[in-house]
Amino acid sequence: MLMYNETQITNFEKHLGEKGYSDLVIGQYLRKVKDFLKCDEVHFVRRTDHEELKKAIEKYLVKIPLSSQKGTIQAALHAYYYFLSGYQIFRRLNLSDFEINPSIEVEIDRFRTYLTEVAKLSDNTIFSQCNTVKLFLYSSFPEKDFSPEKLTADHVRRYLTDTLRHISNASKKTMIVRIRSYAKFLEFRDGFNLEEILNLPMTPPVWKQARISKHLTDSEIDTLFSSYDQSNPTGIRNYAIARCLKDLGLRCSEAAKLSLDDFDWLNGIVTIRQTKSHSERSLPLHAVTGKAIEKYLLHSRPATQERILFVRFKKEPGQPMGTSQVRNTVRGAAIRAGLENFTGTHMLRHTAAKEMINNGVELKMIADILGHESIETTSIYTKINFTQLQEVAGTWPEVRS
Repeated sequence: MLMYNETQITNFEKHLGEKGYSDLVIGQYLRKVKDFLKCDEVHFVRRTDHEELKKAIEKYLVKIPLSSQKGTIQAALHAYYYFLSGYQIFRRLNLSDFEINPSIEVEIDRFRTYLTEVAKLSDNTIFSQCNTVKLFLYSSFPEKDFSPEKLTADHVRRYLTDTLRHISNASKKTMIVRIRSYAKFLEFRDGFNLEEILNLPMTPPVWKQARISKHLTDSEIDTLFSSYDQSNPTGIRNYAIARCLKDLGLRCSEAAKLSLDDFDWLNGIVTIRQTKSHSERSLPLHAVTGKAIEKYLLHSRPATQERILFVRFKKEPGQPMGTSQVRNTVRGAAIRAGLENFTGTHMLRHTAAKEMINNGVELKMIADILGHESIETTSIYTKINFTQLQEVAGTWPEVRS
């Protein structure tokens, strides 16, 4: 019988650790799997009957209302199924499944050039968009009969409802955004009329909840910041990183690339230069943030010729921290703080936006502060239920005198 078994849970935990999952994710997955195993539907499923287990998981997921946690629950149960059976519930489509199609490869090169030279997106975004579109085109034209003018809205619909039927609604939305980007490219470069594709709904009703940005409450922010031990150099540095992410609304990649030359201490301004959109923006330096960085520079940062602000302490001391290292400092703090609903470092950025909106800052200004090229991206934050939030202390910080 597939009932709750502490030994099995322990083995699953070890399995996740061996697969490289972070402690935060492991804790979340274990809680979701334990909840699943306590449900009546799974008590009569034999542990070795993988087909029945798959059906039980699917039935369980159907009953769960759409929420910010549903994606985590699905991922946890899929990982648990793989642990028991050695198979994926749904096999992911891979480019290796297809023979190379020269016409598609040439088309992706054209698209990549457009994203680089016209859209001016970051390297990571370009990589993700090209991979998504390439897989979409290979899947939609398996007979090697691809040409851009053959692309229709039906290709997109079939891809999302059939080929990608197993992925989450939030992931489907991301796919549509990337495919629409390719359609815009075809209109821009080749003059095609792809209005039918561009008019496909990006946010159907079932996706609306997934679009609400996730942020931290005031008490959660206090708990997170309190988890940093500022009696040692690592805690001082990591606290300064967290303040930059939350107070300035920076992305992890932007915090990792901050340079000593980006700070105008006299006027209390920091310039964010290496951004996702390849455009600079200057921000007022929050007094609390400035003090955290000052403490790091005076009492924590090792002697080094490196101009990048945040540097490593252990492996290759004095060398710049990477984006993943910056991200992991916050994830570690979230684990220490016991923030069970923490989903990632972007929550600090979302929290900065939430506080500005609560204080009446206009969307255009928030878009400029966060580095959004489109105000549509910023408008996501207006979906937050402000009536349930406590009144924040002040508006966006003024320049220090």
